[in-house]
Amino acid sequence: MTARRLFGLLLLAAALPAAAQNAYRWVDEKGRVQYSDQPPPQSVKKFEERKLQSNRATAQQSYATRKAATDFPVTLYVGKDCGQACDNARALLDKRGVPFSETLLQTEADVAAFKSRFGKEPFVPSLLVGKTLESGFADASWNARLNEAGYPASKQP
Repeated sequence: MTARRLFGLLLLAAALPAAAQNAYRWVDEKGRVQYSDQPPPQSVKKFEERKLQSNRATAQQSYATRKAATDFPVTLYVGKDCGQACDNARALLDKRGVPFSETLLQTEADVAAFKSRFGKEPFVPSLLVGKTLESGFADASWNARLNEAGYPASKQP
């Protein structure tokens, strides 16, 4: 009986979600795109950093969250001096259990790519839910977008 309990506890421990990891993307001096879980060399001035959730975390999400994430993926756009507004944005997404990728708008090229994609200047934090962009943090409008996409109002057990 104790061996079964020990085995059960080991299975539960193995199922705990791993922490979010960072992924980096940059173009090297030969023009090749590089991806790594380690920051690029200091000689690289322009790179993209994203926070990724592990597959274990995805497996533990409710069906409604997984379905919404598949149909309406969420991206949070932040700036390096975004401060409390970006912290509040992350807290809202975490409270609702919304899986999201985070994109740091750090360089002029990042800003130009944002303007090219959305046709306007970035205002951080910005939330992209599927194809709908919300600029600036506002609880009510962000919650409305997430509700429309089918994300549960809170983390599911």
